[in-house]
Amino acid sequence: MFDSSSLIWLQHCIVIYFMTFLHEDAAILAAAFSRVEHGMPLVYAYVSIYLGIISGDLIIYGLGHFAQKNAWLRSKVIGPKVERVKLWLESHLVRVLLLCRITPGLLFPTFVACGWFKIPFSRFALVTIVSGIVYSTIVLSVIILFGDLVLVHLDYWAWILLVGVVVGFGIRNSFKPRWSKTTEQAMGDLPPSFLKVLKKHMPHLKHKFNGMPSLDGIKRVVSFAERLPNGLFYIPVGLRWLVLSVRYRSLTLPTVSNPMIETGGFWGESKSNIMGQVGDDQQSWVAEFVTLHRNGKGAQSDYADALSMMDVKGLTFPIVVKPDVGWQGYGVRLVEDSSHLLQYISIYPTGEKMVLQRPIPHDGEAGIFYVRLPGEEHGRILSVTLRYFPFVYGDGVSTLQELIQNNERSRLRAGFYLGGKSEHMGFEKEYLEMIPLEGELVRLSFIGSIRVGGLYRDASDLITPEMTKRFDEIALSMPEFYFGRFDIRFESTDLLKEGKGFSIIEINGAGSEAINAWDPEVSIFKLYRELFQTQSLLFKVSALNRSRGYKPMSFIDFLKAARRQNKLIDSYPPAG
Repeated sequence: MFDSSSLIWLQHCIVIYFMTFLHEDAAILAAAFSRVEHGMPLVYAYVSIYLGIISGDLIIYGLGHFAQKNAWLRSKVIGPKVERVKLWLESHLVRVLLLCRITPGLLFPTFVACGWFKIPFSRFALVTIVSGIVYSTIVLSVIILFGDLVLVHLDYWAWILLVGVVVGFGIRNSFKPRWSKTTEQAMGDLPPSFLKVLKKHMPHLKHKFNGMPSLDGIKRVVSFAERLPNGLFYIPVGLRWLVLSVRYRSLTLPTVSNPMIETGGFWGESKSNIMGQVGDDQQSWVAEFVTLHRNGKGAQSDYADALSMMDVKGLTFPIVVKPDVGWQGYGVRLVEDSSHLLQYISIYPTGEKMVLQRPIPHDGEAGIFYVRLPGEEHGRILSVTLRYFPFVYGDGVSTLQELIQNNERSRLRAGFYLGGKSEHMGFEKEYLEMIPLEGELVRLSFIGSIRVGGLYRDASDLITPEMTKRFDEIALSMPEFYFGRFDIRFESTDLLKEGKGFSIIEINGAGSEAINAWDPEVSIFKLYRELFQTQSLLFKVSALNRSRGYKPMSFIDFLKAARRQNKLIDSYPPAG
């Protein structure tokens, strides 16, 4: 029979045991508290922690194993992170099982993957039991020793502080991105940055703005609007949307601006569907692409499908991979080879589409803003905006990191290049420490979006009848396309003015902005005026389509599309 003290320790052990299922570190802290403050025998503290951690590990393994036979369980525990772990397990099982103990967000998908991919139970159990015992022994011993020496003299406030630290770290980790670069770095398996890929495969895209006007003499490189938080800057735009909604009696009227595109192309639309709407006689102007649907068959199967489709289309590596539902370059990456394509696919959300597109070997990039009123035979180009990818010039003395931090424009987005943003890959240490030659131009990002520091320049003076005719023909080949922006790569501005030497890499609809207004030399008042004029035109186009019988989508569905897009953006692999 148990005496009263034994029953108390048994109760402590049971509580600690089950606490390990919720949070291992919290359970270890509770065991240390019981030992230091209440004299719980050491053997009870260690055994309850060991049994709890080992039981939890085996249960998680079992979830992966039984998910093979249970569709409901499979839908809950098998996702992109589990598939990504498979690539690591195949190459270095022991290291992965050891590192997942100390890498936030990695333990659960790793152990589920072990069960799901049928890692031999004996190997899994041996490594995880040993690692769990070693980890918990070290941590528990340190806290008990610290408690005996210090905490016991500081009363319960010290323990409350320790609990606060544990809870704080738990909350912090819960708000981390679902898959961070820290996770990849722990496995030593990050794909190369775009600069390394360019240097190896497309060196001509590294050092110049071929075919683009010189930036010499530019007065301002950062606009006042760029320094404002987006939430603050877009308040006037949102208020004016409400005013126009009242005038036109519909809050979601712009969803019929382009009736054959989801939400009119405002958000949540399929990029591949829009490019696919370009008529067969005009498809030569669209950069070749294929669309891969991650339909739940597994990363290896989707990877094989991707290679097969690329082969049929004649696409080779390096290849541009990007989300089908995208915004401002999130998830866009230049992929060097098949192994890194498999990495990208394995992280990409299951059930969603991605686009694999031929990279265009030109430095020139532009946004061609096009509008045609319903009923008109021809449309017109409202603006042309040149996109200069983020860059710095070397001085022969400073490292790349120093150049980024000292440049007025690049330091605003330094986190993207220096590894501080989980949604962007950033540079390897070897590049950040290199010293570019004096006058050498170093490209900082593969994408040219203003979100990552791209520089926009109004080039509407390039508009010619030949250019207008070319893009009008492309737009007219699309069913019911009236309002949007063609994002292109081009060889030279001279050829572009002739309507030649370019390839369309993306087509945007109602969510397009007249991005020429983001030229740093444009005042904020003119910027708002341009945005307001574009907004008015959007509602006018949409009202004409409504009069033709097209019905705007409901406000609830409109919000659902926005929520879906935002959720997807958070789950995409880091951009290049």
